[in-house]
Amino acid sequence: MRSSSTQLDGFELLADTLGEMASRHAPDGTYTYASAATRELLGYEPGELIGRSTFELIHPDDVDDVRGAHSSLLRDHDRVDVRYRYRRKDGSYIECETIARAVRDEDGELVETIVVRRDIGDAIAGDELRRQWEICFKRTSRGITVSDAETGTIVSLNPALAEMHGGTVGDYVGKPLRSLFAPGWTESIPDVARTVEENSHVSYDSDHVRLDGSVFPVRTEVMATRDERGAVQYRIAWHDDLTERHQVERRAGRLQRDFEAAFHASPHGVAIVGLDGRFLHVNQKLAEIVGYSAVELKGLTFQEITHPDDLDVDLAQVDGLIAGEIDSYELEKRYFTRDGHLIWVLLAVAMVREEDGTPRHFISQVLDISARKRLEAHTYELANRDPITSLYNRRRFEEELKRQIGRCREDDESAALLLLDLDRFKNVNDSDGHIAGDRLIRLVGRALDERIADPDIAARIGGDEFAVILRDIDLPRARGVAERLRLAITGADIGRTCTASVGLCRLHGDVPDAETCFRAVDRAMYRAKGQGRDRVVVGSIAARLA
Repeated sequence: MRSSSTQLDGFELLADTLGEMASRHAPDGTYTYASAATRELLGYEPGELIGRSTFELIHPDDVDDVRGAHSSLLRDHDRVDVRYRYRRKDGSYIECETIARAVRDEDGELVETIVVRRDIGDAIAGDELRRQWEICFKRTSRGITVSDAETGTIVSLNPALAEMHGGTVGDYVGKPLRSLFAPGWTESIPDVARTVEENSHVSYDSDHVRLDGSVFPVRTEVMATRDERGAVQYRIAWHDDLTERHQVERRAGRLQRDFEAAFHASPHGVAIVGLDGRFLHVNQKLAEIVGYSAVELKGLTFQEITHPDDLDVDLAQVDGLIAGEIDSYELEKRYFTRDGHLIWVLLAVAMVREEDGTPRHFISQVLDISARKRLEAHTYELANRDPITSLYNRRRFEEELKRQIGRCREDDESAALLLLDLDRFKNVNDSDGHIAGDRLIRLVGRALDERIADPDIAARIGGDEFAVILRDIDLPRARGVAERLRLAITGADIGRTCTASVGLCRLHGDVPDAETCFRAVDRAMYRAKGQGRDRVVVGSIAARLA
């Protein structure tokens, strides 16, 4: 350590006469000498700095810049210029402009650094825009590099770029820009450089490499700055780490592939349907269900293949989806196939919306339930129809009678209830067997079915008993229908004399319950048998008690 004037060499003698602070530093940045100007510039006595590290007096936000400059000197640079804020002895900071020169031995190794600093606070105070740019440069989350257009060397970079690559600013300042790129990508950099020279701004995607050797995707935007002659001087590049974006895109891609696989492999028909009802995308199963090809379906709307009687209900649900009143709906409806047949489907529909909630399209799932509907219809027939005549059975007839009683009470409708019993039917079973008896029952049922049409109802309610409801009819006309039915039964079996005794009661006004009505018409039918059979007898039903 040089502590007396007699030990000062020529450099130190000159330095002490300068107005700017000069200092000498060991390769690690430790002070070995500080000039007299240290007192005025920093408030320290020169000897107070000897043995201290330069970096401990640098403003925390500027340390990376200084370390980057220092790293450049350690490698191969002979001179670096850097601006930073230096802490004075009183704790305040001044803005310094520094020139650092390397002193090397015969082998080129750094033995010391000579530094000259000057206070540029006044100049910086008048350059607020530059200061703000420096703040943004250091604090932005986007990586930024400034590279020399001629050599391709990184002149400056911000902490975000260094952190992105797993290092510090000092790890990259002075290195070739190519060092940021993964192997295989560096060959494209000259092309990009030429493009930048020809255009004011270009962007490209590439792979960068971190200090630990890991590779990651980056989106780079580059622009060139030119000197007063128009020659490209620096290239400024903004770098964005695309790792997270690529992960999101990969996840979205997997989801899309999963959706496509589920869409096409689904055992149900699936369609993406536009807000106007047009099929936008359909799977093969839906095409098979309706008998159209996928291409043909894309030229149609669901309205065109829906049975008219089912369309209003469907459209009402669609309106509810679009309005946001419901999230999804299910309904059973009928479609026309390509060859004109009707099929039953179970339709499930959900709305897909944009991020702002605007309706985008519908997702529809279609299940062919025609077989189930046929089974339900068959089950219904078994539950409601007589197996021999196919007329309604007693259970269903009693339900219809209760409905008719309600219409008589509420709407003052006039109707008639008939009870028909075959005369001497037991003799047929006893003499010719039950097969002959069933055949006769079937013939009688056919005779009634041919003469009774909606809204009237005919039923077989017992072994040889039949019942009829005649709607919206007065008593004289009802008696006429009853006589025609009696004659039809008589002529149903040409080879055998078959007659029927018929009881008739009018239903109107305050008619009593179904059981009372049955008893009344049953009494009328037995009076017909008592009077010689093969005739119609009109009975009366007592008014329902209040």
